[in-house]
Amino acid sequence: METARSAITGGKGMPDGKSFKSLRLSKPLRRAQQLALLEDIALALGDGLTVAQACRELQHHAAQQKMFREQQAVTDLQAAIYRGQPMATAMRKWFAQDLCMLVSVGERSGLLEQLVAAQRQFEQQRRAALQAFWRPLIYPFIMLLVSMFACYAVGTQVLPKLTAGLAEISWPLLSLHLMSIAEGVWLFAIGMALAAILIWCWGPYPLIDFRYVFWRWLAQHNAFVIRRYFDGVLLLQTLTVLLRAGVRLDRALEAMQEFGTGALAPILPNIRQKLANGERLLATILDCGLLSPRMLFRLSNGSRNATEHGTLQRVANYAAADAATALQRLRVTMQLCCYGLILWLLLITVGGMGAMLMAVTQQHVR
Repeated sequence: METARSAITGGKGMPDGKSFKSLRLSKPLRRAQQLALLEDIALALGDGLTVAQACRELQHHAAQQKMFREQQAVTDLQAAIYRGQPMATAMRKWFAQDLCMLVSVGERSGLLEQLVAAQRQFEQQRRAALQAFWRPLIYPFIMLLVSMFACYAVGTQVLPKLTAGLAEISWPLLSLHLMSIAEGVWLFAIGMALAAILIWCWGPYPLIDFRYVFWRWLAQHNAFVIRRYFDGVLLLQTLTVLLRAGVRLDRALEAMQEFGTGALAPILPNIRQKLANGERLLATILDCGLLSPRMLFRLSNGSRNATEHGTLQRVANYAAADAATALQRLRVTMQLCCYGLILWLLLITVGGMGAMLMAVTQQHVR
């Protein structure tokens, strides 16, 4: 397969059709494709096939159905397996980091199929929560952009033409306010403020990395709640599957940490250190900043007759509900901010325009 460099610099410095196709095929699979292909691999391994045999079979089926990206992903995976690489390492080019972590844990525990099933359930919950978050925000976001554009157009294009024959001392205060907003940094500041609210409450993965002290310090001050809650669900569900299969908690945490740079990697050493120090209360062990106080309270109140994995599964369901609730609160906050800004911008735009028209009319009457 051609590398990205050869795809971009082929020929006369411009990529040809074949290079474009090669570059497109080298990109990671979409999230849904990753989960589906990982589930196929897990089922094949569950049927007793080796990884190489599973790849060979999937490659044949992908070629039959002309699913070129899946075929290329399986081909690269098979080649890496033949070179002696672990499956999780071989998948990094095509799969997301958290899914590679699950594969790494599944390889060591023999529970890949169960882990993939739990991950699929988690993905469905997260997808439903995200759809419920974004859909109601589409309309207010569009209206806010229209209002900002109207404010900019009126303040920078219309009002200066109306004031051509009017002394500056006669300009209405509201019109001056509109022109200063349109020409200054206010409109940019509005967009940045909304983005800051979204980042503070959410904490997107490409931007926020908990390996760094600054981001961890912000998280300790209640930032990135949604991101932390979803990571908490992933932690609880993965541990639940491993403990249910008889894997000890320390071995389960070790298997999760060995893969290195996944979403949970920064907090796993702290959890394992508590366990090594003799701590046995789940609420104390898992007090790592990902679970809300209510979830830790639930862990503390687990039945004395319940198994560890039973308690973790029960709390994981609550944690998923907490993440969805946090998204709902953020959605309502964003809606209120958007509608409030829309009302303010419309009042400023219409009021400033009307006041200037009245001033110009009075000037002509005189």
